Amino acid sequence: MKSVKLLLLQFIIVCLSSSAFANVPRPDHIVVCVLENHGYNQVIGSSFAPYINQLSTMGANMVEYYALTHPSQPNYLMLFSGGNQGVTTDNLPVGTPWTTPNLGASLINAGFSFSGFSEDLPSTGSLVGASGSYGRKHSPWINWQGSGLNQISAGVNFTMDNFPSDFNLLPDVSFVIPNMDNDMHNGVDPARISSGDAWVYANLSTYVNWTMQHNSLLILLFDEDNNNNSNHIPCLFVGPMVQSGNYSSNGYDHYDLLRTIEDIYGLPYAGNSATARTIEEIWLTNKVNDLPSVEINSVIYPSPVTDNNSIIKLSGQSKKFLSVKVQIYDVLGNLTRTDVFSNMDSRSIPFRKENLNNGIYFYRLVDSEKLIGTGKIIVD
Repeated sequence: MKSVKLLLLQFIIVCLSSSAFANVPRPDHIVVCVLENHGYNQVIGSSFAPYINQLSTMGANMVEYYALTHPSQPNYLMLFSGGNQGVTTDNLPVGTPWTTPNLGASLINAGFSFSGFSEDLPSTGSLVGASGSYGRKHSPWINWQGSGLNQISAGVNFTMDNFPSDFNLLPDVSFVIPNMDNDMHNGVDPARISSGDAWVYANLSTYVNWTMQHNSLLILLFDEDNNNNSNHIPCLFVGPMVQSGNYSSNGYDHYDLLRTIEDIYGLPYAGNSATARTIEEIWLTNKVNDLPSVEINSVIYPSPVTDNNSIIKLSGQSKKFLSVKVQIYDVLGNLTRTDVFSNMDSRSIPFRKENLNNGIYFYRLVDSEKLIGTGKIIVD
């Protein structure tokens, strides 16, 4: 039975999360997927990563997001605990299990749930350093696996086979780590980019579709770049609480992402997240109107689209369109339809369900060959 002190602590945290952190919405589930060793320009805009690029259109694309160091392992530790814990290499850490603050323990101590899912991990709770294409260096929570202060039970260190098909069974926060054949680590470009993109689609696209009706979130990012891009890496947020667009006004990093997740759940700040910045401008609850990549904001109404009577509502500009194209893409980035409208006013554009199967699509608004707006469509 939980102690009175623990129950009181959880009550205080809930109160804080509904007040001090009110500008950051709380999804029902967050899945964080980390890929490997590619810079922003290697992936975003690449024809070899069609699904990841579709996610960048569907959600919030953090145009200015940076890893913190090289090589891989310290970046994972910084993302998970706000510091490298004295680790500067990919070698198996010493002195574990550690007792320092970290995201997993903070969630569990506050009454939330956390799990890590690692592809090719030999078994639940395994402490092995390598197995097949699995590398422990990419699964940071294992370094706190124990029963002491700030430590995490072996029972939440799962293989990828344990990732539930019923997403309602997911913990509040989970990390998903592909093996090194599937996270763009092993092999050569562009083949490994294509393989990683295909893995994300095969393993997480169903979850992405599910999030749109279940108040949940995918965060997809890379641990570091390839040493040639100033550690400038992709980071995407995809979920119904996210305002889609390209965000380039702030140069965020792993500490900022950790702090953002901590703020979502009203958790204490671990390590350097205490002086980091919360990512606030991407959330729909903040009514963001400043999307650097486009001239206007737009949204489908009503949503989901069920007939030919929907509209794309526009805001953020006042001109009349002489001609505007509405380009519709499927989840793989294939152009499925282009509608052209002439002499449209600045408030809305008609949208037809015609010839679209149920599912998720994305649209681009193009005026005189210039991209002026983007958004997602749920067809039911």
